[in-house]
Amino acid sequence: MHWSLVIAQDIVSKREEKKHVVATGITPSGDIHVGNLREIITGDAVYNALRDMGVDARLIYIADTFDPLRRRYPFLPPEYEAHVGKPLSEIPDPEGRLPSYADHFLLPFLDSLDDLGIQIEVLRADELYKSGLYVDTIKESLLRRDELSRIIKDVSGRKLPEEWSPFNPLCDACGRITAAVVKGYDLDKEEAYYECECGNKGVASFTGGGKLAWRVDWAARWKILGVTIEPFGKDHAAPGGSFDTGTRISLEIYNYPAPYPIPFEHILLKLQQQEGTKAKVTAMSSSRGTNIPVHEILEAVPPVILKHVISRTRPGKHIAFNPSLPLLNLVDEYEREIGSIGSGIAGELSFRHLVTLVQIARGDSSKLLDAIKRSGYELHEENEEELKEIRKKAEYAENWLRNYAPPNVKFEVQAAAPAEELKTLSESQKAALTLMAHELRGGRILSAEDWHNKIYEVASATNTEPKEVFKAIYIALLGKPSGPRAGWLLASLETEFLRERFEAAKKL
Repeated sequence: MHWSLVIAQDIVSKREEKKHVVATGITPSGDIHVGNLREIITGDAVYNALRDMGVDARLIYIADTFDPLRRRYPFLPPEYEAHVGKPLSEIPDPEGRLPSYADHFLLPFLDSLDDLGIQIEVLRADELYKSGLYVDTIKESLLRRDELSRIIKDVSGRKLPEEWSPFNPLCDACGRITAAVVKGYDLDKEEAYYECECGNKGVASFTGGGKLAWRVDWAARWKILGVTIEPFGKDHAAPGGSFDTGTRISLEIYNYPAPYPIPFEHILLKLQQQEGTKAKVTAMSSSRGTNIPVHEILEAVPPVILKHVISRTRPGKHIAFNPSLPLLNLVDEYEREIGSIGSGIAGELSFRHLVTLVQIARGDSSKLLDAIKRSGYELHEENEEELKEIRKKAEYAENWLRNYAPPNVKFEVQAAAPAEELKTLSESQKAALTLMAHELRGGRILSAEDWHNKIYEVASATNTEPKEVFKAIYIALLGKPSGPRAGWLLASLETEFLRERFEAAKKL
């Protein structure tokens, strides 16, 4: 039984709501990355499990666009120092293309969710505040400021400053939402009076003129949106953390039960800095740039693979995401055990074999199709839909090779016989290549399986270790002692080319 169904059944047994709202939320302060995606996919999996059980449910994503820019991150130009403290929705796009900084990072992620087939209702925090949805909870929080302060101190152990306010005004002079102090308020007029560090004194409307402090905002959001289920990172679930605080605030201030929690372990990024070194594991971070944006990884692997990477692991277990060879191995496993990727010939072609084929074709689509046909696949070149599927899958393979493949997976078929390398072959290795050349006379075509078996036959006939025959093949074709699966490589290349290359080894 999948973990999402176990959680869904537990929710139904413990909660009495007739309709459930599964809430997720991410701040678009930088690239929204693979690590962030765990929250969405966890929520989506539980939402679908509930729906499969016949439960009325809603899946929402709150983009925290009204959060402030905490600091000038390394990827931002110096002039963004002036925007620190301003809401992300009110800061210009770093590239000047979109309405705001928030849009710059949010929109590519929303496109990625479409690619992943995740149907989710998107709510922007700045629009929620500006619509007036938060007004009542802002009033309640200001009236009960002392109780909120006590709850936060009781739960987190953190004593708040004397001038702390649960409401952070947006200064109409400097534009920051982190620098003003509330000096008074009028509940009837629904406004707060503030003094800002910049020297400005102003009035902030409860409708979009500021936002609640984080721990208060989270609890208020539960009540406003009727949230009953929420996945979140394990750091928020730590004793005395955000969830414990939010639970008390929600019950004692807003008279609303906290949602069913689904804490999850983080996705760690595992990268090998250079060949021969141990892969380094780091936490993914938008602000530090140690991440892989979702839209970028979706250029290198099909969406179904990215969903599989995350959804196959229960939330309480961490994931070490290595986009290099382990990701290729995972695609292999998926195609063997779960299902094909793509339709028609594209679905029949394994991703690993396609990684070999695109390196043979080197960007030439006609060479790619020829290599596919030589591999034993019956192509219908008049079928544009079939060709489109092949091109789409080939593009994933090319992008994976370009951005994530380790050096030992990359190769280039040598246009001319690598003379110096061939001179290093032993007499028995040369004899093995000569025997294989004989097999190709008369234009004989062998399948990948035929070639695999033939290599062992030739090794036996020449009294050569099979691994030495494989090595000779790679040296003759690639100029190096290793390469992709030999059977598939040989089946993908032109017969006459192979015959001439193997015969060249004997002449040298």
